[in-house]
Amino acid sequence: MLNLNYEPDVLVEDITTLSHDEWKLYRTLGIGGSDAAAVCGISPWKTARDLYEEKVHKKIREQNDDGWVAKEIGKRLEELVVQIFMKRTDTRPYAVRKMFRHPLYPFMISDFDFFVKLDEKIYLLECKTSFSYHHINGWEGGNIPPHYVLQGIHYMSVANVDGIIFLCLHGNHEGSLIIRRLERDLAQEEELIRQESYFWNQCVALRKPPKYTEKADLMLKSIQGRYGVQENKQIVLPPSYAANMTSYLKLKKRKSELKRQMDQIDEQMKLAYAPIKEAMEGAEEAVLETGNIRYLAGYNRKVTTSINKDSLEVLQLMHPDIYREYAQTNTSQSFYIKEDKAS
Repeated sequence: MLNLNYEPDVLVEDITTLSHDEWKLYRTLGIGGSDAAAVCGISPWKTARDLYEEKVHKKIREQNDDGWVAKEIGKRLEELVVQIFMKRTDTRPYAVRKMFRHPLYPFMISDFDFFVKLDEKIYLLECKTSFSYHHINGWEGGNIPPHYVLQGIHYMSVANVDGIIFLCLHGNHEGSLIIRRLERDLAQEEELIRQESYFWNQCVALRKPPKYTEKADLMLKSIQGRYGVQENKQIVLPPSYAANMTSYLKLKKRKSELKRQMDQIDEQMKLAYAPIKEAMEGAEEAVLETGNIRYLAGYNRKVTTSINKDSLEVLQLMHPDIYREYAQTNTSQSFYIKEDKAS
């Protein structure tokens, strides 16, 4: 059973005096709320191995251009999000610009957006923004995205408060503010502390990196970020990786067979609608009613702007200064596995 008789320790008295780099360095001294999902293997952005590298080797992976813009938007809209919340709830949130540490589990650290008193209880306020349909999905039906739930559980534990309120602005009007309350659940908190304790004490403290358990794309992105590709370098792998090689090649063959089946189905679909297209004689849409069923056939109009290869070559020849200013040359590596006869 958790001991709830504590006040959080202050790790940094005033985080507003820290530079961004200093703040990031303090974050390597423990596990923050936004790290909780990575510890548990459900972060959309990083693996537990990435987090380990940050804490042990201070290798903090910077976000790409799109990522930093989204983060900056969230930071700048934070005050607006709170103002909308104040107007809708007639409450008075307040900020405490400190970095806190859990006195019983000192590897747990956090700084918070705001506090608010509600129903005679103290709640944390966590401000989010989301202008992507893909991201807003997690808030539908009264839900909170799972990685944010873990962040909230971590925060409540460090601050020793009764709950947390998530505010997510996803539009440009007052009604687009989503409000979700998460009450403290000690069973969930105990489980999260157990996982964070293992990560910190068995992985970080002992310098033993955690194994990958996340989705494949996130794992591959992590591996690529750690090693990159060293051109003209070849290594000899031990025989233990032969099973991975054969498994990959079998799956690749199966995928190829399924693709052939899909290509055949595509051909049959085209043969099925070719007579319909001819009967339409260029009309944008056609209707067919039979019994209580109504069929529609037509064209979805999509307009794209691009420069074809020939025009691009002319641009490079006639206006090289413009071409150099706007053209980008990217080098990408495509990973492969193939079977070859041993020499």
